[in-house]
Amino acid sequence: MSKEPAPVPFILAAAGLTDVGRKRTENQDRILMHDIVYAVADGMGGHEAGEVASQLAVETMQEICVFANKTSVRKLPTVPDVQRQVQLADDRIREALESRGGTTLCALVQIKTPGKGRDSVTAPLAAVPPWTSSFAMTQNTDVISKITPQMLEHHRANLAPATEPITVVTEEIPSLLLVNVGDSRGYRLRDGALQQLTRDHSAVQDMVDAGQITELEARNHPHRNLITRALGAGAESQPDVTVLHPRIGDRYMLCSDGLSGELTEDILQTLLVNYKDRADAARVLTGAALEAGGRDNIAVIVIDVLATPSVETDAPEN
Repeated sequence: MSKEPAPVPFILAAAGLTDVGRKRTENQDRILMHDIVYAVADGMGGHEAGEVASQLAVETMQEICVFANKTSVRKLPTVPDVQRQVQLADDRIREALESRGGTTLCALVQIKTPGKGRDSVTAPLAAVPPWTSSFAMTQNTDVISKITPQMLEHHRANLAPATEPITVVTEEIPSLLLVNVGDSRGYRLRDGALQQLTRDHSAVQDMVDAGQITELEARNHPHRNLITRALGAGAESQPDVTVLHPRIGDRYMLCSDGLSGELTEDILQTLLVNYKDRADAARVLTGAALEAGGRDNIAVIVIDVLATPSVETDAPEN
């Protein structure tokens, strides 16, 4: 029986962007790449309500960074800390919009977890106080072939600044927390294989789980945009949370359904494997989604797990 690699300190480096797409006139997607928190929010609602909801979501999640840096020694948040912040985002959106708009949220947060953990375990939800296009593979390959240097340059202006790598050295197990509400997604590329880490909170996903339709049918279903959980709207806004223990070389991707709804998992994996530079990967993914139809706003963040630079130096040779 093989042993899991021992957890090691790591740094994260990320790049991301958003695009209005080819059918929409407003961009209601927002991304956050700030210190220890990375997030995608896909707003919904008319008269700018969706933009307000997604902006409030990322601004509230960014506050985690402020709390973590209050002292000279970095204090990473815990799972309950992050859950409280998600609840706070939900409260703020409801107060601001009175259920006129809402947003999805998919976030990756650096956290501290004591003791040993498995590679990926689902964390129990703690009580949260109130204060706080379906394409055949040949068609997908054709989409890749249409990506040109000009397309990459076109998206360069929209690219959010790549984050500086953040070193995380703690006495606890180095961990990440993946948070999900709605149908924005989190993926992990490990050893060349892509895995979807989140489950969509959507009507079509419920039908897939019940065996009523297939994954392929879900991609073009008339109710594919109907979500069953959202921050700021509806009766259900509780997030799914999963604790992850990253390995050096892992690559994570957060995205809105404007990306995952246009590109199959095969094509996502191909692009994430082939484009080693995370900024190029984000641009190419966005370009491929536009080439495939661009029916919705697009948001994507590509996050690489890197080794912490050694503080030791070799002794000079005589």
